[in-house]
Amino acid sequence: MTLTSDDQEQAAIRASAIERHEADADRFVRWYDEMARSRFANAFAYGRAKIDRLLDECFKTLHPGARILDVGCGTGEYIQRANELGFSASGIEPAEAMRKAAIEKNPGSTILDGVATKLPFPDGTFDLVICIEVLRYLHSADNRQALREMCRVLKPKGTMFLTMVNRYALDGFYLNYHARKLLSGKRVSGDAPHCEFTTPAEIDREVLAAGFSTAAHRGVLLGPMRILYKLSTRAARKIAPVLEPFDDAICSIRGTQAFAGHLVTVAKR
Repeated sequence: MTLTSDDQEQAAIRASAIERHEADADRFVRWYDEMARSRFANAFAYGRAKIDRLLDECFKTLHPGARILDVGCGTGEYIQRANELGFSASGIEPAEAMRKAAIEKNPGSTILDGVATKLPFPDGTFDLVICIEVLRYLHSADNRQALREMCRVLKPKGTMFLTMVNRYALDGFYLNYHARKLLSGKRVSGDAPHCEFTTPAEIDREVLAAGFSTAAHRGVLLGPMRILYKLSTRAARKIAPVLEPFDDAICSIRGTQAFAGHLVTVAKR
């Protein structure tokens, strides 16, 4: 069977995502260790802490023992957190080094080698599906298939918690990404992985088309904070605690979600 150019592009993007996360396993372990000490420790910790607050809101809606799936579970941080809260969490992760770390952190949990586009679970298995900073690394066609798969494995009225990258985020990541891509001339690889950008309206259409009944969006982490961390992590650690209340207040305004760094979607089957 001959692959089309689109098929080859999708396959290359998938491979680059796995390669990147295979190489980043130790870095993620370190980042989470630093985050445990302070949510201001680095740009990763600051952004994830914002996402985690919204995820905690989803956790509070679940009954004890609820089944949770973390798609692209990485080093297993969210599986551990969910289990400690009294839920039953599972995960899939295609990067071997990440998956090994997740299994070591969560003995007894089901953590499988798998991809978002083909979840190895029966229909209607989970109460909550988490997909944090995963689909950004995949082709748009794979994202649509992944959304259908996440909807499929959810129970009726189950919830999906998803993050994507805003095309118009004020940190200028969209322009920076495409400028670097143009100047370097590199094809996607582990060193230069693909990034899929979206907008609230676009992801809303795709989520509903995948079979979900509702979708709500929140934006977190506006440009100035991300830029501060990129300029100087040491300085940002001191400035972020002072500016955080203002950043949170701005992000709470509905009209700002299209300009935040992380676009969070909470959808119901």
